[in-house]
Amino acid sequence: MPSLDELNRAAPDEFSRAFGPVYERSPWVAERACARRPFASRLDLELALCGVVRSASEAEKLALIRAHPELAGREARDGALTRESVREQASAGLGTLEAHEAAELRRLNACYQERFGFPFVICARLNRKDAIIGTLRARLANTREQEIANAVAQIGEIARLRLLDLLP
Repeated sequence: MPSLDELNRAAPDEFSRAFGPVYERSPWVAERACARRPFASRLDLELALCGVVRSASEAEKLALIRAHPELAGREARDGALTRESVREQASAGLGTLEAHEAAELRRLNACYQERFGFPFVICARLNRKDAIIGTLRARLANTREQEIANAVAQIGEIARLRLLDLLP
């Protein structure tokens, strides 16, 4: 990974390639943040990325949420997760679910998707599988507006950790 100074001087497409994966299948966040260069620090870059998301329209926020895979879902079973999502879901123990845990997670994910119209998002790296299942169960009681806010906040945590991986 090039240094932040090098990325401040890089062509926009190179900058977007480097930081596009910070937001799951949503390179538009890095593309818009690129226009705010130069960044004095990783934190400055993080704030710019968060600012892009914060100022996004509701439709863009929903697209960002929907870009996230269902936890331990079809994409995981089909091997279609991003490299980052594979690592994150594995760190939470989602790759080694017992049959009853997998069935419960599938059931809860389906209920959540039906209720809110987007997948449940949680920062898997900061949680274990039992906490994820419990949080999913609890968040089903929320309003759609609360869940959009929760998902965007969790995406911010995911992005912060991914950015730390790229620029420690």
